[in-house]
Amino acid sequence: MNLDLNDDQQLLFETVDSAVGRDYTMGGRASATSSDLGWNARTWSTLTELGLTGLTIDEDHGGVGAGPVELYASLQAIGRHAATEPLLDGVALPGWLITDLGTATQAKELLGALAAGETTIAVAHAEPGHAWDAAPASTVTVADDGSVTVSGVKAPVAHADQASHLLVTAVDADGRTQVAVVESGATGVRRADGRTADWTHASQVTFTDAAGVLLGDGTSDAATALRTAFAKARIALTGEAVGLMESGLQMTVEYLKSRRQFGVPLSTFQALVHRAADLYAQVELARSMALRATAVAEAVAAGSTDAAILPETADDAFVFVADAALGVAEETVQLHGGIGMTYESEIGHHAARLVGLTAAFGGVDAARRRAITSDTVLEAPSALLNNADAA
Repeated sequence: MNLDLNDDQQLLFETVDSAVGRDYTMGGRASATSSDLGWNARTWSTLTELGLTGLTIDEDHGGVGAGPVELYASLQAIGRHAATEPLLDGVALPGWLITDLGTATQAKELLGALAAGETTIAVAHAEPGHAWDAAPASTVTVADDGSVTVSGVKAPVAHADQASHLLVTAVDADGRTQVAVVESGATGVRRADGRTADWTHASQVTFTDAAGVLLGDGTSDAATALRTAFAKARIALTGEAVGLMESGLQMTVEYLKSRRQFGVPLSTFQALVHRAADLYAQVELARSMALRATAVAEAVAAGSTDAAILPETADDAFVFVADAALGVAEETVQLHGGIGMTYESEIGHHAARLVGLTAAFGGVDAARRRAITSDTVLEAPSALLNNADAA
């Protein structure tokens, strides 16, 4: 399995890295998260001009139609600067659900706006005190006249404060999981906005007989579509984690070289150099696992690998990378000393985001619960795909 980006993918990474880095200089993330928008408006405009908002959307709807590797490269570049633009939460994830479940009319209206960077759409799935993988407690009711209403509480909903629509998971009268499309300003929608532990914007959204429409005709297997979309999102998120870790390591090495103690740079202390070397090993191992999972997702998208492997591959990679992310976050802050704990510190923002992403899409705990119930929990993942001769 080739775990290297090809020339075009590497060029994409470098282009996004340069574009995002222009705005996310010292204090850039603090400024973005403190704004009403929650991200940098100029960066979002640049990403739109580069086609990033349409990266994972089909060409028929104004997108690029790129695959998992291109999304990985883009998110790795975004992660390097701890940028907050919701390319995954607000575009790719809802785009996958709309593509899999939506009608032709819904796809035309919603995907076109996403690809053009005109809007974002929030996926409202998490519920307070409710297991991520359980059937939603929220309900959707379809009246005799065909009207649809949604009731329930969702939190946290990432970037709901800027979304034009919400994709709300709920169960119908038959106990089937459905996804409803609800306009953010619809009657019966009440939102309490806030920020997460890594300072990105998130909301608690309460639906009280809020008017909406079903995504699709209501007969599709929404539960499977959600499971697949969240698996793809977990794999994509490992790209952002790798970017965060590699830039966090770079900042730490530079700090050790420039910070002086007892009249000499910290890098002259062998124990600290060894700790930095251990950090490098963690980052590279995480990169390999993330790229392997991305290659599996690419093979599934191409139809050369059974899609059934995707959720377990996503959980393997997500847990491994999340564990590395926690370790890197803790160590980089430790090696920076007290300054690493402050909101004004760049490494503090990187560390906070690394910790925050371990709770995304159900988090590590949900992934481990799925592993416990898996039939293949005791089988070590192969390092090669489709290799029947591998020992």
